[in-house]
Amino acid sequence: MTVMNTPRNAAIYARISSDVTGEGLGVQRQLEDCRKLATDRSWTVADEYVDNDISAYGGKLRPAYERMLADIASGHRDGVIVYNLDRLTRQPIQLEQFSQVCEKAGVNQVATVTTDINLGNDDGLFMARILAAVAAKESARKSERLKRKARQNAEAGKPGGGANRPFGYEADKITVNVAEAEVIRQLLARTLAGESARSLAAWMDSQEIATTSGGQWRSGTIRQMLMSPRIAGLRSHHGEVVGPALWDPIITLEQRQQVLNWPCPRLVDTG
Repeated sequence: MTVMNTPRNAAIYARISSDVTGEGLGVQRQLEDCRKLATDRSWTVADEYVDNDISAYGGKLRPAYERMLADIASGHRDGVIVYNLDRLTRQPIQLEQFSQVCEKAGVNQVATVTTDINLGNDDGLFMARILAAVAAKESARKSERLKRKARQNAEAGKPGGGANRPFGYEADKITVNVAEAEVIRQLLARTLAGESARSLAAWMDSQEIATTSGGQWRSGTIRQMLMSPRIAGLRSHHGEVVGPALWDPIITLEQRQQVLNWPCPRLVDTG
């Protein structure tokens, strides 16, 4: 029979896949509920591990999670509290990794706000595996829904996501920024007249015209912008033009074709 001692160096782990506002409110709520559970169980929490705005499904590195695993393996943690098992893992293979680390370290108490799991016996591990499989299936289904929605939005000509607005357009990604649109037209004309993307990038920086992210211009940034379907009023999806966009064009389709057919490496070189 496994002895269940009250953890005195427990870990709290919190994670949220998407934090649109950047305020961390989702993980904060998880932490509050986990702290309450620790108090109710008389567990002593030694540290809190938080991965904000990181998915557990796509295989992305989760720094706080990896640090927690290392602390468990080294014997510094004797219990784990999470809001729900899917905060800990959404992939069966990750669950196996986690359970192996816990088993070697002698950690058999994993508490969640919703369900307790005893990884120290076969029944507990079996239940955890079922929950991990369900979470993985739901993540895959959600991923497909999001991909389909993104495709539908593209085909409807709607703007895509991304934190930074495109140069030449306002924050709504639809309204043309008149001043920046004029700059784009100048860049296009100078490109067709023979100037290289490198010299145009240097000119933009000399004129203190910042990118929408606030950084410096590079030749690759100039090339990407002038060859983008967006400035011609076209919507693309994964590199494929799927139709007209909802926003007004800055250059004409004929001008775009001129850029694409320009018979020199000024926009396609890497120099």
